[in-house]
Order: sequence, then C-alpha cells, then structure tokens
Amino acid sequence: MLDVQRNRGAKHREEIDFTRKLMWAHMIFGAVVITLFLFHEVFRWFAGSLVWYGLSLVVMYGFMNGQKSCRWLLALMFLAGAGAGLYFLSRVLPDTTEPRAALVPHAVIPLWMGLANLTYSLGAMVMVANARVRRAGETGFVLW
Repeated sequence: MLDVQRNRGAKHREEIDFTRKLMWAHMIFGAVVITLFLFHEVFRWFAGSLVWYGLSLVVMYGFMNGQKSCRWLLALMFLAGAGAGLYFLSRVLPDTTEPRAALVPHAVIPLWMGLANLTYSLGAMVMVANARVRRAGETGFVLW
C-alpha cells in the first residue's frame, strides 16, 4: 500500500514538476502582492487580497488532491485577481491620496500591478489550456 502511494505520480513526473512550480510561483507572487499593498498602505485592498489569497490556497489544495473542478475554480480565482487589479488601477488608484510616510511610493503601483495582472491572466490560461496541468491535477501531487 505504501509503495503504491509513493509511486502514485511516477508516470506523470514531468507534469507534476511543472504544475508544482506553477503552484509555488502563485504562492510566492501572491504573497509579494499582498506585501506590496501593505507597504503602500492601501489597507482595504491589503485585506481583500489577503482573503483572495487564502481562498486560492484552499482551492489549490483541492486541485492538488485530484478534484477536477478545482482546476477551473483556481483559473477563475486567478482571473478574479487580475480583474480586481484592473479595477484598482482604473477606478481606485486615481482617487487615492498617497500617505506622507509610505514605505513605497504610489508611483510604482501601476508597474507591479500591471505585471501581476498579466501574470495571473497567463496563469489562468495555463490552468485551463495546459495538458500537463490537467494530468497533474488528475493524478494528485504534493508541493515537495
């Protein structure tokens, strides 16, 4: 029984390695986005991105355990994050005033927010369209 569990994903090793890297990239990049909201002192969006990130980690856990619907749900979470970023750039950022003692100036928000929107949009497309991600999700895997 233990031998079966240990070698469960051996035939899909390349797919699992690729998807594992994608999941690690989401965990690291999402934490960076949350931290940047905190450093810019945009606390409502910090809290919202923290909730989004927590929910995406729960869905990611379901995807890694072989639940097929979680792959689509994670792609939707990525698109929701990118859409919220576009909304922030177009509607919220022009109306915000920069705090006097912010750790990072507001002038760099469009740069990293645009990069985050592009990255999460591409991540959503990879989650939906890539066969390696689909096979890894069907097999199930862990991050280490």
